[in-house]
Parts: sequence; C-alpha cells; structure tokens
Amino acid sequence: MRTDRPIEVLAGRYVLEAELGRGATGAVWVAADDLLKRTVAVKVLRPALADDPRSLELLLRHAGAAAGASGPGLARLLDSGSERGVTYLVREHIPGESLRAVLRRDGPLEPADAVRTVVQVLEGLAAAHAVGVLHLDIGPENVIRDRSGDTRLTDLGIGAGVTAAYPPSEAASILGMAVPAPEQTDGRPVDARTDVFLAGALLFELLTGGPPGELPPRRLGSGTTAELAAALRRALAPDPDDRFEGAEAFADALRAAPEVSAPPSPPGDADGAGLRTWLAVPLVVVALATVAVAAGLWLGRLELGGPLGVRASRGSPTPSGPSAELVEVVLPIARASAHDPFGDGAENDAAVPLAIDGDTATSWRSENYFDPTMNNKPGVGLLFDLGTTRSVTGFRLQTPYPGFGFGIAVGDDPEVLASTVSTGFTAEPAMRRTIDPARGRYVLLWATSVVDAGDGDRAVVAEFEVIGR
Repeated sequence: MRTDRPIEVLAGRYVLEAELGRGATGAVWVAADDLLKRTVAVKVLRPALADDPRSLELLLRHAGAAAGASGPGLARLLDSGSERGVTYLVREHIPGESLRAVLRRDGPLEPADAVRTVVQVLEGLAAAHAVGVLHLDIGPENVIRDRSGDTRLTDLGIGAGVTAAYPPSEAASILGMAVPAPEQTDGRPVDARTDVFLAGALLFELLTGGPPGELPPRRLGSGTTAELAAALRRALAPDPDDRFEGAEAFADALRAAPEVSAPPSPPGDADGAGLRTWLAVPLVVVALATVAVAAGLWLGRLELGGPLGVRASRGSPTPSGPSAELVEVVLPIARASAHDPFGDGAENDAAVPLAIDGDTATSWRSENYFDPTMNNKPGVGLLFDLGTTRSVTGFRLQTPYPGFGFGIAVGDDPEVLASTVSTGFTAEPAMRRTIDPARGRYVLLWATSVVDAGDGDRAVVAEFEVIGR
C-alpha cells in the first residue's frame, strides 16, 4: 500500500475510491462520503507539508476559514482533518476537466470565452474575499470547467495556508507557481489584490496559451480590444496599488469591456491592431520579469538569449515560409513511450500519456528504485516522438517531486539517444530551459537519479513540452 494513501477510510466516513490526479501539493481522490451518502473529492496533502506541527496548524486553520466561503464560482470546501500522518481536505466533487487540460487540447480560448471564464472565477473569489479568505494559488490547474461549461475554482485554503507557513520564495516553489504576484516573492503583505494579479495572469494564459512574461503581447491577436487590454494591464500591474482593489472591480471592468474589436484589421495589417492595442503591455512584461529575476524564481532562471517565443497549441500547423525557422513554438508530440534499455524494457508504460495530457495534477512515475542513485543503473526515461525531424531548442518540465537529475537528447535513432545525453539538469517544480539547437524526430528525457516521491524513490513528470522550430 502506498505511503500517501496509508488508510482506505478517512475520518471513518470518506472512502477513497480512485485517484483523479496529482499536483504540487498533493493527490486528489474521488471518494464516497458514507455519512451523507454523496460523492466528494478528497485532497491528500504531501506528507512534507504536514511534517512541521506549526505548518500543519496553519494549513488546517486556513482550511477551516475557507470552509466558510461559498459561491457559484467556487468548489466549496466541506471538511478537513489529519489522522495517522494523513492530512486531507474534502471539497465538492465537480465532474469536468481542468483549464490546463482544455488549453492543452484546444489551445488558447476565444476572447469572449476567456473573459466569461475569468469573470466566473472572479465571482468565486469575491465570495471568498467577502469572508476574509484569499486563494493565492490561482492557475489553469486549479480551475475546473464542468460539463455545462461553467467554471469552478478549487483548492481554496491551500495557497493561503502554505503562504502563512513558509517563507515567500519557498511557498511559491511548494505551490509550483509559474508566475506568482511580485509580493508573493519579495515578502510584502498579500491581500485581495494579489488574487486580482493571479486572475489577470490566468486570463492572459487563456488568451495566449502561456503565462505573462513568456509570450509576446501580439499573440493576443489583432481582434483584442483596447478596453480588454487596459483591464488586463491594470490587473497585472507590479504595484498592488495600481491594480483593481478587488475581484468584483476586476470582474466589472471585464463585463464592461467588449472582448473582440470590429471591424477586423485591413489586409496587410494583420498584427497592427493587436500591436497598437498592446503597446503598453511590454512595459508590464518587463517589470514582471525583472521582479522574478530578482527573486531568483522560475522566470529569472531562463537563460539569457534563450527562446522566448510564442506558444502554439498542440496540433497547430507548422509555420512555413521564409520566417518559419525564426519562430519557436511548442512542438506537437505524436507519441510518447517509456524508455528502459538497461532494464526490462518497461517503466510504468500505462501512465506515460499523463506526462503530456495537459493536466499537472496527473503524472508519469517511474518504478520505485529504493535508492536515489537507481542502484547504479545508467538511467531510465521518456521518449517523445515528434512525428518528423524538427529543430529542438528547449523544453518545459513540471513535477510535484523536484530534485531528480535528468538530461535531454535529440536525434533520429531512439536506440542510441541514451548514450548521447550530455547536459545535466535538476528537476524543479516548474522549469523552462534551452539546449544547444539539435535536429531530430525523437526527444529523450533521461532520468539519472530519483527522489522520494512519497511512495518510493522515483522520477515523476507531471508535464513535459518540447520547444523548437
């Protein structure tokens, strides 16, 4: 039995039935509430979050406060507790899929859909703020789109609890945040305007496919209106005093802003309207990047001169024409498989699709090696088939269990790739790196060491993306 699920029934009533996925802070299970005869979702927090009694007390205190928040945009927190080493939160079960999965499958949302989605998130935030509860960990992974198309914000209480229990930079790392608000990394107080910034970052990603600071503003497209741009620019202001004072004010601005401009740009000026609309946004992007660099977090760890190109949704047409080689995108992955040439040839093969499903709550996990050095095994990995030879310039990786060592190799012969791995990396919760440009059909992520993943020594990959041309 796994150590992150040491008991089948929690509090004598929540029967864990099936794991829905894993994220930076824990694993989510669908469960049966035997007392009230209903289906719920139970989040079992990572054991490390509950090791310190003071941290555990703060987490449970904020969870208790979050239970008082309810609204149409929230997945309501129903219960929380800790027993026999297991700390858990119980919330409404919302059948549907995360916005991360939607982005991965369909690419950026249409402006009207993105605005409607974020307005619903902001309505949920406003309800939480009304009872004094902050979220502090808003992202596509924590928003569920239900079967009717409405959205619900999950994990209320966790971000605030981790923020209260850990130093700022450590809290952002534990939560696996790609773009925290500036005050979340420099130690300034957090408040409702912090959630406004995070909701703005969510809207930016829904419109572009990537977080602020990673993509050029022109990716929003020429149809985006000046009113929508101005609202987003204000929400993303580095100084909290320059943002909307609360979630409801941001929602009001979005409701009042037309999402799409008309008429469309004239021929020959496809990017002109979008560039004019977003003329001021590069200043915001530079400011955000500067803060992140100063804090030494994810954005600041991008190599100078590396790819800061656009993100194309999976399955997007390959760029063509004279400028095609100058455009860097997320390359579509045709197939993925486990790669274990020094073992039995199999490595949790059934879970490999979870590394490219667009949902960071699900992960591929290597086998348990009972030893961080993998018992002197050269390595084990994931092989990504791009379908055709491409130029590869970098990658993105997310993992709920950072610290394992790995390398990247690119080529056309998968049988020899493991012997060509040269550059070594250490896995971080959310990382983006460049590599020396290389051409090939296959990309190998080659794990050379493993870490304690709660149920053994493993390499765990929540999401992996290949960047290239």
